[in-house]
Amino acid sequence: MTGPHESHELAPEQQPMDAEFRDFLTQHKDEFMRIALSRLRDLFDADEAVLDAALKIHQKWPKIQAHDNPPALARKIVDATSIDFYRRRARLASREIPCSGLPHAPTADDLLELRGYDRLDRARAVLQERAPKQAECVRLRYLEEMEFAEIADRLNITPGAAKTNVHLGLKALQALMTPPEQRNGGDS
Repeated sequence: MTGPHESHELAPEQQPMDAEFRDFLTQHKDEFMRIALSRLRDLFDADEAVLDAALKIHQKWPKIQAHDNPPALARKIVDATSIDFYRRRARLASREIPCSGLPHAPTADDLLELRGYDRLDRARAVLQERAPKQAECVRLRYLEEMEFAEIADRLNITPGAAKTNVHLGLKALQALMTPPEQRNGGDS
């Protein structure tokens, strides 16, 4: 047992936030939420993922501060945390004991509503592999609702290049989401 005058070091998640970190988090919170929402599509899950990412950012705060572009590194952490969110939840769920009488079990209508997102998610993943800049421009334009000048600034390209990448990315997504029988004019 420690005495009243003995000090012991707190774990990183228990240490108080410094003002600079708090200001950084406050300034970029909405942006981080848009990133998480674009991956998770559920406000509560996105909020939880951003909180998890904020903890990781806090733990790596000195390294992030020393980086040439701290917001870019933090966005990367938020994106990676959002991608890993459901994987982590599935790992935890495999250890849980199921309870009967849950207030809301998914219905067939819930699953049918998500059906369109699956095709879009697959198309976005393919576009990300084939043309990452186009995928990022489309994501910033439509999921983060940025103007072309803001996209250009974020990605260090011209506004014209941002507009072109969005246009080409949308065409590629449309082609990827169109069933093969419709692409060939229905002659198959």
